[in-house]
Amino acid sequence: MDIKQNILKYKNILGKDFKKKDEAYKYFRKKINEFIVNGLGYKIMTEETPIKQSEMLQLANNYASWTNEWFDRKTDGKEIKKWCVMIDDYNNYCLGFMRNEYKAEAVTAKNIFTCFGPGRFNPKEVLKSALRNEIKPQIKKFRESFINSHICALCNGSFNANELDVDHIYPFEKIANEFIELYGQDYLMKCLYKDANGFYYRLQDLSPDEEVYPDSPKDAWLQFHKERATLQMACKGCHYAKTYSKKII
Repeated sequence: MDIKQNILKYKNILGKDFKKKDEAYKYFRKKINEFIVNGLGYKIMTEETPIKQSEMLQLANNYASWTNEWFDRKTDGKEIKKWCVMIDDYNNYCLGFMRNEYKAEAVTAKNIFTCFGPGRFNPKEVLKSALRNEIKPQIKKFRESFINSHICALCNGSFNANELDVDHIYPFEKIANEFIELYGQDYLMKCLYKDANGFYYRLQDLSPDEEVYPDSPKDAWLQFHKERATLQMACKGCHYAKTYSKKII
């Protein structure tokens, strides 16, 4: 008997283990279809529903894959505390979460859970998302240094403080790509972990390969970014236009 064939790779999927993604997803869909969705168009998960709220939170902690941009756009930057089952545009049941007390947001499970499908986001984008998370204190410090200056560096317009973003003059994407090339994507992926809430990716303080990289991956990235980043304040319109006028890879 080939022992490898019996390895259960996808563990604790709603309390069960599976060898293959399609088996895990089939079980997940079976449990989704056991729900009875009321007239509101959604049913919030509890500890008594076919899929328990605690099971979904654990699933997100173990297998969710998303970037900051997706998460912030979908949730307004808030934690996902309540998952639900919804009726989609085709009158089928689908997974969702409560965006607020009364608003449910549908998601595609195969896109965001790597135990069900390929995942929507490639590893490099997930890694860059973690790199962005680690520099937030640097970004905050720079913003605070401009608390009394509300001029956009790109159009010279005057704006309220909440209408201005911190912009990288030398694009963040290029800085991140240079760091990834220097340390290697495979190594840095080993350095990722999720924060206490299970939503944001972060870099470890300790290296998983101390013989090759004895320094802290987090400290190395913070120093690398600090040395290369030149920041400025830009209004949201200019910042968006500059960032998305062309895709930088």
